[in-house]
Amino acid sequence: MKTITSIPNRLVSAIRRSFRQFLSLPLATVVGFVALSALIYRADGAWSGGGSPAGFRWLGALMGDRAALASLLATVASSIVTVTSITFSLLLLAVQQGASALTAQVTDQFMARRTNQFYFGYFVGLSVFVLITLVTNTDFHRPVFAATLSLALTTLALCLIIVMIYNTIDQMRPEQIIQFIHDRVLEARGADLGLVAATRRETRPGWIDHAPVRSRESGYVVGLDLARLAGALERHGRGDVEIEVLLTLGTYRAVGDPVFRVRSRPGAVLTEAACARIAGAALAAFAYDDGRDLQNNPAYGLHQLSTIAWTSVSTSKSNPNPGLAVIQALRDIIAQWSLDEVEVRGDAESCIVYRDAAPTLATDVLEAVIVVASESIQSQTLAGAVETLALLLRHVERPTAERLADVANRTLSSLGEHVLTRQLEAALADLVPALRDRGFVAVADAVSEASAALAASLGKLNSRSTRVPGAGA
Repeated sequence: MKTITSIPNRLVSAIRRSFRQFLSLPLATVVGFVALSALIYRADGAWSGGGSPAGFRWLGALMGDRAALASLLATVASSIVTVTSITFSLLLLAVQQGASALTAQVTDQFMARRTNQFYFGYFVGLSVFVLITLVTNTDFHRPVFAATLSLALTTLALCLIIVMIYNTIDQMRPEQIIQFIHDRVLEARGADLGLVAATRRETRPGWIDHAPVRSRESGYVVGLDLARLAGALERHGRGDVEIEVLLTLGTYRAVGDPVFRVRSRPGAVLTEAACARIAGAALAAFAYDDGRDLQNNPAYGLHQLSTIAWTSVSTSKSNPNPGLAVIQALRDIIAQWSLDEVEVRGDAESCIVYRDAAPTLATDVLEAVIVVASESIQSQTLAGAVETLALLLRHVERPTAERLADVANRTLSSLGEHVLTRQLEAALADLVPALRDRGFVAVADAVSEASAALAASLGKLNSRSTRVPGAGA
C-alpha cells in the first residue's frame, strides 16, 4: 500500500488551526493598530512646517518640540515593552501552574478565550503603534496626535493589566475551565449534527461487504467532504454502491488502519478495479491533521473533560471538586444530546453510512468518572455520579436511558471499594425507583441488592479489599 505524504495539506491545516484557535484575533488587533497609525500619520501632517490645527495649539505646546516627543515616545515604548514581557511571563507561569494541577487542557482553554487573545493582540499592537510613532518623529513630521494617543492607550493598557491578571486567575478555577469546555462541546456539536443529518445510521440489509479501505497516512481525521465522497460514488458506483464510514471525526488513524468499507448492491457487478477507483477517490474526501480542535470536535472536548476528571479524582491529585464539576457538565451535555438521538433522523437516500458516536462518548466519560472514584474511594464523587444517573433516567430519551441503565449496572462492580455514606445511600435509593420507572427492573433489583450488601458491612471493621463480605474471596 502506497503511503501518502500530504505535507502541503498538513501545513495548510496547521496554519488554519492556529488561526482558528488563537492567532486570528491577536493579529487582527495588531493590524488594526498599524492601520490606526497610518490614519494618525495623515492627521499629524497638520503639524508639519511649524503649523498647528485650529484649536489644538495648546496640545502642541503641551507635548513639546521634536526632541521632547522623541524622549516621551522612547520612554513609553521601552516601558510598555518591559511591562508587557513581565506581565505575560507571570500570566504564562500562572497558566503553567494551573496546567500542572488540571493537565494540559488548561492551556487549550486559555488560548481559546477571546478576551485573552485580545489582551495579547492589544499589548503587542500598542508596542508596534508606539514604535511606528517614534520612527515617524522627524524634522519634517511632528506626531503630536500620535504621541497623545500613545499616552492614552498606554494608560488604558496599565489599567487592563489589573483586569487581565484577575481574569487569568479566575480562568484557572476548575469550575471556569470545565464550564468553558462544556460550552465549546455544545457549540461543536452543530458540525456533527450537520454530518449526521446528511448521512444514514444503518447499512442497507443484504448488500455485499467488500474489504475495508485502509488509511494511507496517519493523523487525526478532522474532516469529511460529503459532496466529494458522494461524487466519487456517483461516478464509479452509479447507485449500486454505498460507503460505510468506520470512524468518527476526531479519531486517530495510523497507516493501515481501516477508514471505510465499500458495499455493493446484490447482483451488481463491482470489479476489483472499480472498487479500487472508488477507494482512491473516496480517500481524498477525508482530511487529516496532526491535532484536534475543540471548536469543531465535541469528542475532543469530552476527552478533555475525561482527562481532567480522571487526573483530579484519582489518587494522583485526590481533589473531588473538579470531578464533581465534570459530572455536572456531563449531566447537561447528555440531557441536551439525548433528543438528537431520536430527532435527527438522517437522510434515508444517502449512500454514506456514518454512525453518531458523540452521545455514547458522553455517557462513557460519566462511566469513567465512576471507575476512578473507586480507585480513590471518593464517596462524594460516586454519590454525585449516581445522583446524575437517577436525574437523567427520569427524562432522557430511550436510547440514552438504555446506556445509563447499563452504566448503573456496571457501577455495582465498584461499590465494594466504598463505605456506604449517607449521601451515597440516598443516591442509590433514588436510583432504584428511577430505573424501575423506565422499565429496567433487573438493574433496579441489582442496585437494591448491592446497596443492601454494602449496608451489611456498616459497623464492622473491614479492610479495603474485604469491605463487602465475600468481596475479597
